[in-house]
Amino acid sequence: MNKGLLALLVGVLFFASASLVSAAEYPGPLVSMDWVEEHLDTIKNPDQTEIRLVEVSKSGYDKGHIPGAVHIKWGSEVFGPGTDHMLPDYAAMSAVMKKLGVTPDTHIVIYADKLDQATRFYWTLKYWNVEKISIMNGEKKEWKEEGRPMTTEVPDVKPLDYPLKYPPNSKVNALLHPDVMEGLATGKVLFVDARPAAYFEGKKFSLSKWVRSGHIPGAVNVASPEEVVKDGKILPIEELKKIYESKGVTPDKNIIVYCNTGVRSSLAWFILHELLGYPNVKNYDGSMREYANSFYLPMEPDSFNVYKDFPKVPMQEVKDIATEAKSAADSNAAKIAELEKQLAETRQIAEAAKAEGKGLCGPTSVALLAALPLAGYALRRRYMKN
Repeated sequence: MNKGLLALLVGVLFFASASLVSAAEYPGPLVSMDWVEEHLDTIKNPDQTEIRLVEVSKSGYDKGHIPGAVHIKWGSEVFGPGTDHMLPDYAAMSAVMKKLGVTPDTHIVIYADKLDQATRFYWTLKYWNVEKISIMNGEKKEWKEEGRPMTTEVPDVKPLDYPLKYPPNSKVNALLHPDVMEGLATGKVLFVDARPAAYFEGKKFSLSKWVRSGHIPGAVNVASPEEVVKDGKILPIEELKKIYESKGVTPDKNIIVYCNTGVRSSLAWFILHELLGYPNVKNYDGSMREYANSFYLPMEPDSFNVYKDFPKVPMQEVKDIATEAKSAADSNAAKIAELEKQLAETRQIAEAAKAEGKGLCGPTSVALLAALPLAGYALRRRYMKN
């Protein structure tokens, strides 16, 4: 065989084998709990940077986690500091990546108490151009209930500076301006509401999260995780396709998913974009916290009265409180006036006695005169306080 041809063939085989190894190392956006357990020998080694397992949770990490998992705190390390469930900026994300102790070649695998917490962190990493990421298909509860390995030992992972790419990937994140507004104006965007039906239909809302209830006009409702997760695991691909296609959510459309704060909708985004391969899907980070509080924007049902369900204090109760307060103030004012009158009369008697040279001009009367202003001040303080 020609030596040149042989060398070319060897090179092709080498690169093909390298690609196969790479494919084996990164199985895709969703891995099974079996896959994670099979790779625990690698994961448990804090010095390696091949696979980094990450638990996203509020407080349960210290009580037990999958061996080798690094803890990312739900809230403070997932959202931008000082924001209402919004994306972290470059500095905050750089600090999180440093804590993970990873490189661009590290395969990051995420699990959490809830799948939408895992997908929210996954989506955040994608926004910041981190590519080799997977979600473990199974919540922490399922891992524990199946008797898989758990530990309280915290891995001593060495922090590493991560070369975070800027600008972020705007293709996965929808902004109110221009994305949502353009969708409303042109009708060329399909909005997918990931909240339960009661919120979508305007029958339920929370004053602590947003003011108006209902949904973005023209939106369809596919509740996540209620309709797409069973027993802590994402449904099979074929079932997911049927669910979304039955609501008219098809891959030929430009899609914006939203919920209350962009958490539930991150699960919808993950399913549509990462698992089903829909090319044009964005997660609306601001979601109803931003949209519903922008009173110039339309909502359905449009008959909803923003004020009718506000908690109200009975007006008679308000009047009674005001009357009682006024009565107490008037009573104290009358007492102060009477005391001031008595103090003035006492001062006149003392000064008259002093002028006539009677017994009140000695040390006792001087002390009395000196004490009168202090007594008046004390009495005023007492009644003003009451």
